[in-house]
Amino acid sequence: MKPNLQLTIVTAIIVVLTAACHRAPKGAQKTDGALSDSTTLRIEKIAKTDTAQAFRMLDSLYDEGKLAAHTYHYTRARVYQGTVDRLLAIDHVRRAYETPYVQQHDSVRAQVLQWMTRLMLPVGNHEACISQAIEGIQLARKLDNPVMEADFLMLIGMSYYDMGDKPQAWQKMSEAMEHVKSFGGGKRWSDGDRTKLAAMALTVATAHMNDQQMDEAISSCRTTLAVLDTLHTGNADMLRSQTCAMMAGAFAKLTAEGRPARDSADHYARLYWLTPHGQHNKGQRLKTYFKFSGRYAEGLRVTEDFLARCRQQADTINSQYVGLLHEAEDYNAALDHYEQAYRLSHRAAIVTDSLHARDMRQKAMEYAERFESQEKDHQIAQQQRRVAILCVIVVFTLIVLAIQIYFIRRIHGKNRDLRNVISSLEQKQKIVEAIQPGAAVHPQKQEDADPQEFLAMERVINERRTSTRLIQQYASTNKRLDYLNQKRVEYAAQLLLAEPQLSAKEVGMRSGFYEDGTFRRNFKKYYGVTPTAYRELHA
Repeated sequence: MKPNLQLTIVTAIIVVLTAACHRAPKGAQKTDGALSDSTTLRIEKIAKTDTAQAFRMLDSLYDEGKLAAHTYHYTRARVYQGTVDRLLAIDHVRRAYETPYVQQHDSVRAQVLQWMTRLMLPVGNHEACISQAIEGIQLARKLDNPVMEADFLMLIGMSYYDMGDKPQAWQKMSEAMEHVKSFGGGKRWSDGDRTKLAAMALTVATAHMNDQQMDEAISSCRTTLAVLDTLHTGNADMLRSQTCAMMAGAFAKLTAEGRPARDSADHYARLYWLTPHGQHNKGQRLKTYFKFSGRYAEGLRVTEDFLARCRQQADTINSQYVGLLHEAEDYNAALDHYEQAYRLSHRAAIVTDSLHARDMRQKAMEYAERFESQEKDHQIAQQQRRVAILCVIVVFTLIVLAIQIYFIRRIHGKNRDLRNVISSLEQKQKIVEAIQPGAAVHPQKQEDADPQEFLAMERVINERRTSTRLIQQYASTNKRLDYLNQKRVEYAAQLLLAEPQLSAKEVGMRSGFYEDGTFRRNFKKYYGVTPTAYRELHA
């Protein structure tokens, strides 16, 4: 069995045991602060046979406001963990961790953080595991919980171990073991705490076995059994059977190497068979013992039995399955069954390739999720950009309208002043005509006439001449524009009939109209019909 695989298996065991410790007591009532209650436990039980129904019940309760957000996401994570969908389980544990309730309660926060770190470790996200475990150590010290502190230290050590940093790994695992060895069996330690301490010691023993440090592995196993002797629960049986199997394998290896062994490997093998868990697994944990004791036939029988059971499960194509194939191959080779060993080796190679493909698919899914998240961020940024552009356009339009209104008012004001000047000039003209030679002037008015008044009249007359020139200038400009438009329209009418292959828009552009709407409007002004209608009438 590969080293990292054994640690992964022990990690899974710790996750299961911790999940069992997290369950609420039977018959517990729902509270807003509970991570689990009787309702969520019933949903988890339903999920074992009908996952879809469990999710429907969860969503319904959450939509109706009967489940708090942290309870909802925590329970969904537990259901996903039961379906071996670890990535979705991690996602919902993270959502539960980010809820306000969990963030406000240190004990609940530490509990959720502890489980999230254990779920992430087998996935290989070691950097996140280490950072989360460091945060967990601070919480554990704040809560004065040495078992939790040791658990987070062990998680850091396992992360370093999987990363290949053995010095850092053994330093952190040794710190965790100091907490385990300080266990006194008093009332301070609950059954859940003792189970966690035993699992930590078993994890360290597994790491020693991987590094071929048999004496240290046996010492850690003895520490595990010392803690387990104070327990009488079902959780203790699983850990006790695995510890006995590991000690049987370690003593068998020492004997095979010719080194003195203080205890008999057969003794711990018998203890393993006496445990209910050992009988249920039918000797699966004794593979190392069978191998170094030379009991190849028994080892082959146990391995083949476990392989048969794995084939009946839904998700069996994993590294553990490949390890079993290689173990069966070794047993067959030791028994001179070379043909069967070759077939098993070939099967292991095929499964390894499929495992690689599955890992690639999983990475592709992770990249797809990451891309989807980036795409959502991009869409939000684009939407914000559109809103900003729309605001700029609205502001610019308002400014243009304000400027246009300002100039229109100025033009209207000038036109009004001009009309007033013209009216004044007309009145002055009448006065001038009245005093011209040959006109009949009333004696009284003649007496009232004043030289200054005549000078003012002359000045007004001169202003009138200037205004008249301006009016004629503007009027002549409009006439010239009308004249040009008329000539352009006449030229366009000739082109419409002379070159039928040209479109109306092209004819307008050749005639000097660069806007199709302006061309159509002027053409209809002079001919009474549109250019297209004109061409059809004169075709």
